[in-house]
Amino acid sequence: MSTKTVQIELAAETLELFTRYQKYTGTTTEFYITQLVEKTLPTVKAMVEAMDEASENPDANLDVMEIFGRKMAAASMEQRDEEQANPIKVN
Repeated sequence: MSTKTVQIELAAETLELFTRYQKYTGTTTEFYITQLVEKTLPTVKAMVEAMDEASENPDANLDVMEIFGRKMAAASMEQRDEEQANPIKVN
């Protein structure tokens, strides 16, 4: 899997907030943003797949948001099943 580096400009207030957050948590801005993007990928994937599906047959008058809702529900159920199969164990 290839990767791509993306540069993001943050407002001074945002950067200051992340600097304070890192002071308390040890979590860098880069790590926080990377995790945020990775955690929201199922949403992006569902939206892109819904738009793909709706555009495959424009005459069918498919509702992108309805398709998106179905795909998000399926992704949510997959995530639930995976979490149940591999529960987090606290020692």
